[in-house]
Amino acid sequence: MRILTYCDVGVGDIAQRLGTPEYSYYFVLEAFHDALAQFADVQRIDNPEIVADAIWENCRALSEDCLLLSFTPPHKTPLGLRCPTIVVFAWEYPDLPQGWEEACWKSDPRHDWRMVLNRTGTAITLSMHTVKAVKHALGQTYPIVSIPTPVWEKFDAQRRSGLLNPQRRSVDIHMTVAMVDSHVLGLSAEGLVNAVGDDGTPSTTETDVMLPMLAVSETDRWSPVVTAPRDEDEPPMDDQHHAPPQASDVWDIPPRGDIRTRLSGVVYTAVLTPADGRKNWEDLITAFGWAFRDVADATLVLKLGGPNLLREHHQMLMLLTKLSPMQCRIVALHGYLDDGDYAQLIGATTYYVNASLCEGLCMPLMEFLCCGVPALAPNHTSMADYIEPDFAFVIDSVAGQPALWPHGEHEVYRTTRHRIDWNSLMQAYRQSYLVAKNQPGTYAAMSASALQQMQNYCSADTVAQSLRNFLQPLAARSRAPSAADLIY
Repeated sequence: MRILTYCDVGVGDIAQRLGTPEYSYYFVLEAFHDALAQFADVQRIDNPEIVADAIWENCRALSEDCLLLSFTPPHKTPLGLRCPTIVVFAWEYPDLPQGWEEACWKSDPRHDWRMVLNRTGTAITLSMHTVKAVKHALGQTYPIVSIPTPVWEKFDAQRRSGLLNPQRRSVDIHMTVAMVDSHVLGLSAEGLVNAVGDDGTPSTTETDVMLPMLAVSETDRWSPVVTAPRDEDEPPMDDQHHAPPQASDVWDIPPRGDIRTRLSGVVYTAVLTPADGRKNWEDLITAFGWAFRDVADATLVLKLGGPNLLREHHQMLMLLTKLSPMQCRIVALHGYLDDGDYAQLIGATTYYVNASLCEGLCMPLMEFLCCGVPALAPNHTSMADYIEPDFAFVIDSVAGQPALWPHGEHEVYRTTRHRIDWNSLMQAYRQSYLVAKNQPGTYAAMSASALQQMQNYCSADTVAQSLRNFLQPLAARSRAPSAADLIY
């Protein structure tokens, strides 16, 4: 069998396209390659409209089955080919886009996903949540299958290096990246006060009575009781990260460079694109800052991607300023991490944290779980397929929050997503901290459970079998003269 694969994100420009719409399809295609190669000859093509039909004709002449897998959202899937085409896509909403809903879609009928999926006749998606959305739009008999992205084997070397000791006092990282560190920013809530003078807003002597200054309630203060032994023989470190920025350059992202820094205590990591509103990084940051404002050995690492992060950098500084003063630490890593640096980040992480409003897959969460890193995450949308309380602190959420299409004109609420319970997230931070500090046996059991679940869920062998069972009957149709008609 010959399987052609297509994605409109090329290997040469992935570093520049991180955080842009649909960039993650590149990584999905790369992950599927080895699973497909277990039962087919896999050939990646860049111009399916030009080459796909010619390859299909040659295969037909040799009595070889041939399919095109398009790793794209439906509105970017090539149509009108003789080569049978199957779209492989992720989708995080309960509804499918329809062409009439946005004015900017009217020039391309593929924006009506129902039309595209009816033309292709079948589809592969990455979660049962998407299967339900498609069947809701096209009927329960529509032939679609959920097959997760096979990422298990990618981290064999990481697993062989051993699992993290949750009670270790700190871990050092050395990578090439741009880093923003809350401990060197010198932020204070006083910085939000305009010191220029009276702006003319009417005020009376009763104002202070009406709006009294309220200190944080002592009953809400949280100081964890840590019973785990500490390693006092911590080696010294020559900390070479950039010098604390002056007030004039706090609002600029530091330049990319050779960074060495020490991450202390319990380390939480999130990999996200802040401009993607689904990722809900505001709750993720504020819940962490509030949960650990009196805890010095809790660190949140944000691996951030996107084409222009300056606006999000300013937003993060405003959030951190409002949370100040806090003893915990928040570190932002901007830009692309190569495989070695990414492995360092995984190895330094005690917990992965996700506070998304909806997910079509969340490959970083799956990758950290594949390395035995437990998680804090909701179990809605695609995450419902693999998040279990055995290895995750499950964050409460409710469905039905009105939402916009991510690729529309952002004017009308056409669909819905979930709303995260902020207090549940904050409590999950605190509960997970106590487990890491006081219950190493519980943490080890969570780690082992994560490994077992992910091996069963997304190993190449498991995925290859599902792909073979779904694709071989479809490929057989391409032998017949009317193959295109059968597919379309």
